[in-house]
Amino acid sequence: MITKLLPDLEQLLPITANVRAVLEEQGKTDVVGAVIENMKANAEMLAMRGIDAWLGYGVYLPAVERIIAIHSGETEADFLERTQYPVNVVEAYTVPDNDLATLVCADQYSSMHKASVLRNTAEWCLNEEEQHFINLNMFENRLKA
Repeated sequence: MITKLLPDLEQLLPITANVRAVLEEQGKTDVVGAVIENMKANAEMLAMRGIDAWLGYGVYLPAVERIIAIHSGETEADFLERTQYPVNVVEAYTVPDNDLATLVCADQYSSMHKASVLRNTAEWCLNEEEQHFINLNMFENRLKA
């Protein structure tokens, strides 16, 4: 069972509302697309310094990738077949029916770990009590820098 740092919609709602308001004030009509563009730009910038920023999303990377794939027109079935991510991991770290909240939560997770986890860490805990982990390097088709 996955229990580690799951998204909490109630905590995310005010942050998500703020992100939406700021982006809409900037004239962005596709708020999720704008966040994805920003994530990709940051990942490209860090890749030039040898940092795989995608790994920084840790256990949230499969959920982030799902949003990016679907937003780009890929079906969920094709995404799951291509990446081979465990469905239970994708679902556990996805805020149902709220892609923006999922991306905001992934960003918070990434920020929280920047100070305490090696920058290119690929193995992330899903449940401390059961010592259940996911190693993102096992998924050849994941987003990479």
